Amino acid sequence: MKFPNDTLYLPIKQVYFDQIIAGTKKEELREIKMGITANKYLQRVMDDNGNPVKDTNDTEGYVRDLEYTDPNVSKYWIDDYNNGHFPFKPYPYTKLYLAVGYAKERDTALVEIDGYRFIPEMIRADKYAFWVIAYHIGKVLEVHRK
Repeated sequence: MKFPNDTLYLPIKQVYFDQIIAGTKKEELREIKMGITANKYLQRVMDDNGNPVKDTNDTEGYVRDLEYTDPNVSKYWIDDYNNGHFPFKPYPYTKLYLAVGYAKERDTALVEIDGYRFIPEMIRADKYAFWVIAYHIGKVLEVHRK
């Protein structure tokens, strides 16, 4: 299934799906790792033909968040702690398409994203961190039960 560019597909466990539908779970968290997940959750630098650039001199191919980065720093990395600020911008999704597991017949839902935040975890020497993006759940737009 192909989704619009503003919609992020996320497989999810039934318990968390039910909490989101009930309105008791307000955020959906995803770890940002170099490669596939970073490419999915972060804005990419594009070439003149609209293709993602794999790496640039300063961004690993991701768009810097100019509010939280220093133009005098030559390169930022996915695991940079950056004084508690994630150095890159998230992809501008407006909706999450949630699907329980991977079976053909499963519960699905479409929900709005009201915002996001980056959470540093396992901070080391105030230099490195594992980062998580937390999507703030807005209105539930559609629910389909199997």
